[in-house]
Amino acid sequence: MKKVLIASTALVAAGLLTPGVAAASEKIKLQLGGYSKWWVVGKWNDDNYQNSIATTAAVNPASYNNVDVIGDNEIHFVGSTTLDNGLKVGIQVELEAGGHSDMSSDTIDASFVFVEGGFGKVMLGAHNNGTYLLHVMAPDAAANWGEGGLLQSGVAIAQPAAVKSMPYWNANTGAAAASGNTTNIVTDNKSEKITYVAPTFFGLTVGASYIPNLAEDTRAVTINDTEAYGAGALYANTFGGVGVKVSGGYVAYDVNPGDGSAKTTDRSFEWSTGGQLSYAGFTLGGSFRKAQTNFVSQGTTGATSSGASSTVSAAGEAWDAGLSYANGPYAVSFAYFSSNTQGDFNSATSTGDDEIEIYQVSAKYTMGPGVDLLGSIGHAEYTDETTNVSNNNKGWAVMTGLSLAF
Repeated sequence: MKKVLIASTALVAAGLLTPGVAAASEKIKLQLGGYSKWWVVGKWNDDNYQNSIATTAAVNPASYNNVDVIGDNEIHFVGSTTLDNGLKVGIQVELEAGGHSDMSSDTIDASFVFVEGGFGKVMLGAHNNGTYLLHVMAPDAAANWGEGGLLQSGVAIAQPAAVKSMPYWNANTGAAAASGNTTNIVTDNKSEKITYVAPTFFGLTVGASYIPNLAEDTRAVTINDTEAYGAGALYANTFGGVGVKVSGGYVAYDVNPGDGSAKTTDRSFEWSTGGQLSYAGFTLGGSFRKAQTNFVSQGTTGATSSGASSTVSAAGEAWDAGLSYANGPYAVSFAYFSSNTQGDFNSATSTGDDEIEIYQVSAKYTMGPGVDLLGSIGHAEYTDETTNVSNNNKGWAVMTGLSLAF
């Protein structure tokens, strides 16, 4: 399950590996950690959109529920041991514990081992890529932003199927697909990979990932493997009480769609950047993401005829910006997200752009260690390249919840 960045960079999650450290040469002992978050959500989709869906699908009554309960829960098993040579070796397994606010069905969300020393850290297994770990985006007081946010994930206000998010080539199907309403590069999700994160040097941290196959949760040998490489960097420092964070990342893909084509060539890529400035409790931040996929097939079978060629191209840009203020147990924020996707995902022609616009006000009150009361109010609007009512939707959502970290 894809998660919201709570502290502007998921590299902070590496701190979860500290618990469970054993003395030199002792066998690893796992300890429990994780979180539980539950929301009560009031949501109001556009009446015209709801009526059009009801007419198309023969749904009665012609509306979505206006009230919902949505959860996001994980139990983490973490532990490590320090060897006699000074190397630290550890493991982290994240078990889904109900809720599935991002509509994922994975039982194990992530599972990886790591080796850490003076050279940095190497992670092997199912986890987020290096650009994700180092990415900075707009702040949100309720940790209700990014691909796991209730609005951006399409859980609160329905995103019509015709409105496309950031594009990429799906390694499972051999067709272009959408990779979420976020500035984070999440195309590979938590597919199996190897990631290296270098030691921080004067505030600069770099990381890189090699991803043999973008297809997640599969051990099958397939002809439509999608290989990817990525690298990112984060600079974080403080100057005269002013905190500065700047990030950047790039991922490139080689795609074989497995559609029977005699020859396929592709160079798809994504890049992202972000930054934050903080002072006296205020944090101002934002980020940008660009995705481009180009596919040319010269085939003898499948989708193309002998000697013919077919070209599909899709591109997208997304950006966000936000401002937050925290004082003692209180925090408030405002954030805005916008994306634009150009091109028809599965056609050589382009008929227009799809646009997504989201803005949200959030608040948090810390009731005690690991116990937060959350709230968000936001609006989402999905605009398709056509004027078909069933392809366009907008609406408001009011959300309040309780978050427990353990």
